[in-house]
Amino acid sequence: MPTPIQSGLFLGLLTIFSTAVRSEMVIVNLEEPNTAGFYTGISNLRGWAVAESGIASIEIDVDGTYAFDVPMGGARGDVAKVYPDFPDSDTSGFSMAYNYKGLAPGEYVFTARAISEDGGVATQSATVKVDRFISSYIGDSSEVDTSTVSKVSFGDSSFTLRGLTVEGRQWDVVMDFDTATQSFEIADIAEVGAPDTGTVCPSASWSSGDYTLEQNGIARQFRVRLPTGYSSDQAYPLILLFHGWGGDGSEFLDNVTVQSQSDERGYVLVAPLGLGREEPGNRLSSWSFQGSTTGLDGDGLNSAVSGDTNAICDDDRTPDYTYPSCGGIAENGCSWTQCSVDDVAFAAALVQEVSSNVCTDSDRVYAVGGSNGGMFVWDLGRDERSAEVFRAIAPILGLPHRGYLDPPVSEGSMPVISITGSRDRTVPPGEWGQDTFTTTSDGDVYYYSSASAITKVWAEAHSCDTTVPAEPVDIGSSSMECRGWSYCQSDSQWPPVLDCRGDMGHMYNLNSSWPLILDFFEQL
Repeated sequence: MPTPIQSGLFLGLLTIFSTAVRSEMVIVNLEEPNTAGFYTGISNLRGWAVAESGIASIEIDVDGTYAFDVPMGGARGDVAKVYPDFPDSDTSGFSMAYNYKGLAPGEYVFTARAISEDGGVATQSATVKVDRFISSYIGDSSEVDTSTVSKVSFGDSSFTLRGLTVEGRQWDVVMDFDTATQSFEIADIAEVGAPDTGTVCPSASWSSGDYTLEQNGIARQFRVRLPTGYSSDQAYPLILLFHGWGGDGSEFLDNVTVQSQSDERGYVLVAPLGLGREEPGNRLSSWSFQGSTTGLDGDGLNSAVSGDTNAICDDDRTPDYTYPSCGGIAENGCSWTQCSVDDVAFAAALVQEVSSNVCTDSDRVYAVGGSNGGMFVWDLGRDERSAEVFRAIAPILGLPHRGYLDPPVSEGSMPVISITGSRDRTVPPGEWGQDTFTTTSDGDVYYYSSASAITKVWAEAHSCDTTVPAEPVDIGSSSMECRGWSYCQSDSQWPPVLDCRGDMGHMYNLNSSWPLILDFFEQL
């Protein structure tokens, strides 16, 4: 318990810390964001919390909905002086970088909730204003043009740029000196004469939830997740998420990293359910792609090479997974996905359906797939019906079957970031630079194109210099190594085709792979 002297010190600290909320000997102080604050980009979210039993976690709500946890452990000697008997009071600070631009413009209530080890709770809230330019992330400095500024006016500790061009539009921007960061920061943004962008948002929008789309008499199921602060007045980037064999949308949508990163950066997520052996939701929901229904590879290799002429697997050593719907289509026992409907046509129709009910940016539609879903998304770039719909793809642990090395068909080609596991026995990527196919060694014996082979073909479609081996690319990750080719026809900071590998088996590792995928999309 604080002594009378310490309590006096605490009363003095309240002047510095603003008002702390106390409940059952749990105290939390949200220092940033602060009430009436204005936020336009990546800034701190910080404060401190103590409890007699110790702090178990710090949770953040945005407009009354849980958003994420904040890491604790920041040094706070000032707090320790006031509460020396409270556990870990000297490391009671919580802090993280938060991208406020991931929210739509408007007012938001941020609430910090401190939960003690004994279950006590204290909260403190701050109502803030958020504004931003068009994109949640501007990766190219050439998108900002100061030559169009028509006037600069000055206040006591601020100045205003009138007519600053950002992403092709003009804005009046107020810069104010911030004492906390000791620098000038954006204090207000107002677009000047907003042009017609061609994006028409629906008058009424879906909410997050489950929906269906009929295809050939089958009700195809999918889940929609809107970002925190979604507004029908703004167009959002859209990502379709294709699960692995026998999985469902929860593989992505229930992941904390996927949720928090997508909220911060402002993405609409849609996770459809693949078809099972007969109907949606049945065992072994799957996505069909080149070779997976017929069981035939794209090489025409003979039995002297593979042990099974023209097959995507060793039929003698691999169980027969053939779906009833593939009767008359499967050429051998290697067939392993559904034949009821055309999944490429469904993906293109799903984008159209979502865009009719959610405000999305048609120039920023992406596809991410895991395992079987990752194998499928390669076909979205190789089919004319979908190639013009999707801006880029990101297969995780998914490679085409042996011999299916077709390039993308869209004009200007389609960017791709391929993420595989160097210890994956289910879909092995092969060695760096390996051109020959790889073989499953997890009990089944399937054949896949190597990661180097397929990414090289796609890099050639971007006119990259593939006469030399792919070279390492600095992506700022310690858990993933990425390689790519130079001299591509692309304005992105990274190469438009990346072969990335983690020291992992057949696992998505979304804590690392998801932020990397979003970084890749946002640099295109």
